[in-house]
Amino acid sequence: MSFKLKPLTQHLLLAGFISLSPLAAQAANNDADARIEKLEQQVNLLLKKLDEQNAQLNQQQQEIKTTKAATKDAVIAKTNGRSLKFESADGDFVAQVGGRLQADAAFYDGDIPSGDGTDFRRIFLDLRGQVYKDWAYRFQYDFARPNGSTSTRGIRDAYIKYTGLDAGNITVGQFKTPFGLEHLTSSLHSTFLERGLNHVFTPDRRIGIGFDTKGDNWTFAVGGFGGPAEENEKNDSTSTDEGWNLIGRVTATPFKSDNGLLHIGLAARQNWAGDTDSSIRLRARPEVGVDGARLIDTGTDKIGNKIRNIDEQRSYGVELAGVYGPLSLQAEYITTEIERDQGQDLDFDGWYAYASYFLTGESRTYKNGIFDRIKVKKAVGKGGYGAWEVAARYSTADLTDGDIIGGELDNATFGVNWYATNNVRFAANYIKVLDIDRPGNALDGKDGDIFAARAQIDF
Repeated sequence: MSFKLKPLTQHLLLAGFISLSPLAAQAANNDADARIEKLEQQVNLLLKKLDEQNAQLNQQQQEIKTTKAATKDAVIAKTNGRSLKFESADGDFVAQVGGRLQADAAFYDGDIPSGDGTDFRRIFLDLRGQVYKDWAYRFQYDFARPNGSTSTRGIRDAYIKYTGLDAGNITVGQFKTPFGLEHLTSSLHSTFLERGLNHVFTPDRRIGIGFDTKGDNWTFAVGGFGGPAEENEKNDSTSTDEGWNLIGRVTATPFKSDNGLLHIGLAARQNWAGDTDSSIRLRARPEVGVDGARLIDTGTDKIGNKIRNIDEQRSYGVELAGVYGPLSLQAEYITTEIERDQGQDLDFDGWYAYASYFLTGESRTYKNGIFDRIKVKKAVGKGGYGAWEVAARYSTADLTDGDIIGGELDNATFGVNWYATNNVRFAANYIKVLDIDRPGNALDGKDGDIFAARAQIDF
């Protein structure tokens, strides 16, 4: 069955469609106009909000300018929880006041000629800061040793440093010479109360000029030095030549990760002796600082003199250290060669090796070729019990050669450190003097036991 419209019907429908088409077009145009009007309203709203934000931004910038003008000469005080630091508003000037206190006690047993006692090992005032960002300075004085011999006077660091070079830093004044891992590691962060016996060969602090630089896994430092500041003060009434030193050190960390590292270091010193160092005396305590007794000492030779007529002196040091999580291993060897105008040339040496372990899981912090502050995971006063470390070291030094019988000393040291916070530490060391080999001296063949303890805080 098919459906077919009559011709009349077809004509009527066609006429209806033709009459409706203008109405559809008009409806489409009206819809487009409505959408355009709505978009225009939205754009106008966005422009209004943008104008408001620009006005707010201009107001904030004006407030910043006003604040900077008002605080141009203001001083801002900051703290990292340990030190107090003052900065200018523009950051060009910084001054930090700090210090440290180390109180020691020691008890002796055996054949060692020392008496039990207490002493302040160090009482430091430490001032440091920067001027116009690129100039740094530091002054450090030890009130525990304001008088006495050259090696125990109070001035420690006193220098200025230019840090504006991309290649490195230039330091002028008195500062630690770049020689030795234990030597350059601060006494605040050393594992044991005292450095190993080979420290007797370290040139320590001197006045000079130095350059240091570093990369991701290496450091380099070199400097030319005269004598210590106090040595110059001691000899200021006479015309003396203090001699000169060229000292340098290079380190590398061929392996370094979040959980460990391997450190290798080499150091060298060349000394051209003057009047003040043409005669020297090398001597060492048994790794405790409370009593002044030195168990090995080159103070006298067979004819009753010090080591005299020195022309040149050379020292070489080798460093090796490794850290793996809470475990740390470290060793150093130093040898010293002395050339004399008269008499036999001399060779002395010393070394140590030790291991330490954190029972509470901390790890030694390493920075720029030395070890730095321990970061306690759970400090006392913040719901924790601090960090606990145990350590053992063997140390030896030989000051006998040719006509000099200074003696050879062997020590074993066992230590416990409790870091209550990042800057409060309590330590105890048991030192076993294993043997003193010093023919012709009353100490020859003696041994003994020492217990030493320290309370320490720094800021």
